[in-house]
Amino acid sequence: MRSRSCFLLHPVVVSAVVALLVVGVLYVDTLALPLFSDDLVQIPWLESISWRQLWTSPSPYGYYRPLWYSIWRVWGGLVGGLHPPGLHLLNLIAHGVATSLTGLLIAGWLPGSVTREERAVAAALAAAFFAVFPFSRQAVAWPGAVYNPLVSAMATAAVLAYDRGRAGGSGLWIGIALLMGAVAPFTYESGIVVAPLLVGVEVIGWSRGRWRNGSWWAMAFIALFVLTSLLWRSMRGVGVVASGLTPIDLWHNTAYLIQGLIYPVAPLVQWFAGWVGLDPVLALWLGALPTAALLGWWAVRHSVDVLLLGAAWFVVFALPPLVSMKADWFALAPRFLYMTAAGVSLIWAGALGPWIARGVGVRRVAVAALVLAALLIPAACFVRQGIRLYHMAGESIWDAARVAAAGGRVLLVNLPRRITPVGRVYPLGFEGVTPLPMRVTADGLVYVHTGVRNAANAVAFGVVATEDPEGYSYELFGRPAGWQDMADAVRDGGIVYLTRYESERIRLVEAGNVERTPINAGSSVQFGNRVDLLDTSCSCDQAGRVRLTAWWRAPSGVEPDVSVFAHLLSSEETLVAQADGRPLLGMFPFWMWSPGEVVRDVRQFAPVESGTYRIRLGIWEPAKGERWQATNGLGDAASFSVRCP
Repeated sequence: MRSRSCFLLHPVVVSAVVALLVVGVLYVDTLALPLFSDDLVQIPWLESISWRQLWTSPSPYGYYRPLWYSIWRVWGGLVGGLHPPGLHLLNLIAHGVATSLTGLLIAGWLPGSVTREERAVAAALAAAFFAVFPFSRQAVAWPGAVYNPLVSAMATAAVLAYDRGRAGGSGLWIGIALLMGAVAPFTYESGIVVAPLLVGVEVIGWSRGRWRNGSWWAMAFIALFVLTSLLWRSMRGVGVVASGLTPIDLWHNTAYLIQGLIYPVAPLVQWFAGWVGLDPVLALWLGALPTAALLGWWAVRHSVDVLLLGAAWFVVFALPPLVSMKADWFALAPRFLYMTAAGVSLIWAGALGPWIARGVGVRRVAVAALVLAALLIPAACFVRQGIRLYHMAGESIWDAARVAAAGGRVLLVNLPRRITPVGRVYPLGFEGVTPLPMRVTADGLVYVHTGVRNAANAVAFGVVATEDPEGYSYELFGRPAGWQDMADAVRDGGIVYLTRYESERIRLVEAGNVERTPINAGSSVQFGNRVDLLDTSCSCDQAGRVRLTAWWRAPSGVEPDVSVFAHLLSSEETLVAQADGRPLLGMFPFWMWSPGEVVRDVRQFAPVESGTYRIRLGIWEPAKGERWQATNGLGDAASFSVRCP
């Protein structure tokens, strides 16, 4: 029984269990997400180049990250291609490994006097603080940011290996540390600072007496840093550089980094700032200074080594984004805080671990549990909020891929470029998601998910954009279009789909299309002697949604701005639903039609109960408030029935 208890309290087991549970709970449903953002550009590029080109040229955005792309290519070969589930799984594995190694790191750096139980608690805390780090959600949910957990895992493994090698005098472990320091820069440019981090580890270990003697190994890491910096600089293209930064940028970047450091209490700072109307940056510093002082005091009392390592880690990985990124871009890309998360976790776990581990009695255990819940639950909720937004955007992306794969060209209108939740959790930074930045294309979106090329176009047509739904606001993806641009896109784009923004989902709705082949049907009904209704088709699905498709033609063009009314009536002639509006969900009004053009117009009614219903369809002129009369003695509307199961 004792051996089993020792096994369960081993830092390897504790860290792995926490990583599996917490990462699984927070992120497992990302496996169902599509691909986003730069994935839609980088995957086609990666598929088109040779291995030689991969290692001798920068990426489409000018970055030199050949090892990351090589890992993608090898991983794709193992899982059957660069497809969404496999790439999302790689992010989960990388984040889980980085989480587990963070727990091992703190367990190895605690003083020798710490008990097995205290070491296990510290490992669990560090892994938990790392796993729920709120600004990691972009790096975990978006496959294209997998370089963050990969390099974090490499850096942690390097520190663990170097510590073990210096403590035991083993050149093998030192060699592993050198290897990690060498490959990290080829994965992500922040990996260049892994070598300086190990120099800092040597300084901390030697000054704190972890090792008996000093070592010249630090010189090897300095040389490694110089060599990888020169190589990376010579290979990279454009991208983010340390130019054009203003003092205001540096000030805001520093504040944003400090927010990551005190993330467990930052929601309280945001609440206080909103309550008293205080500037968020000022409120953040007012909260950060006493928090940092308290953390330092706790950590010094229990583990100076962990505090120094955590602080060194945070500073080293905070420097690249601090001095290289404009504040606005930094705030829009929270994934750049990921690399600081291990240092943050070490500091918090090192300060709180001994107090929690030495708790005796039900009351103290309950207090410790409440404190941890208060510190971690807001961050976990923030992560889940972001994943929910990704799923909402993901539904429209999956819809786009599905309809394009069905055959023929499609026009995608008002896809989500950016989604922002109402309200804030933290004082600074963008708290939404950007699934489709303007640098990607609809054609790339479809190709990456289906393998079909030249199948889609996208426009942003604000005229038909709905008001912000409850809970979030959104920005539109695609080339901005006016009325004439929209008409040209409709004629060129095949079947048209409009994005609908609802409180819990974002989905595509078919609007119709301009028919490219002649319609043999004659005019079944003519309205106002100017618009022909050639044919209709209606159906009702199991959910009670009635779908109406009408084929219209304007033989000589229509000057007035007229609209279609479509009323769904019960057997008692009561109006139960309607789908009024200009053709193609308002995107292609009659006055934009060319003479003789045939348009297939699709409308859907709100769900109804089972039964038999009647649809009345006609045209009315809003300016006059009059309905156009129909021929064939039908009055002002065509009428037909539909049965809902």
